[in-house]
Amino acid sequence: MKPVRNIRATYKQNKSAKVNETCYCPSCGQMFKKEHYQQAFCKTKSGTKCKDKYWNTVTPEKRCNTTRISPANARFYEHHILPTRMEDDHPFSSAGLGQWDD
Repeated sequence: MKPVRNIRATYKQNKSAKVNETCYCPSCGQMFKKEHYQQAFCKTKSGTKCKDKYWNTVTPEKRCNTTRISPANARFYEHHILPTRMEDDHPFSSAGLGQWDD
């Protein structure tokens, strides 16, 4: 297989390739040998960096994922983080540090 410039086309080409064929990673362009029938990305980088980069690039909602909060995180924040905060006490005040004002 030869590399394709369009990352979506490269992904589809890798998905349709057979096991033991040579493929190009849609994210980083690294050449790799397909080891599993579902594999579409290389394993040269640790974790799932290439896969994550691909899906964050092709999914418009994830392009700005630094400001996006998942519903589960919003619920956790609402039920666990907000109730524990006290608006009256500053974290570095004498009350917040457990000291007394004499």
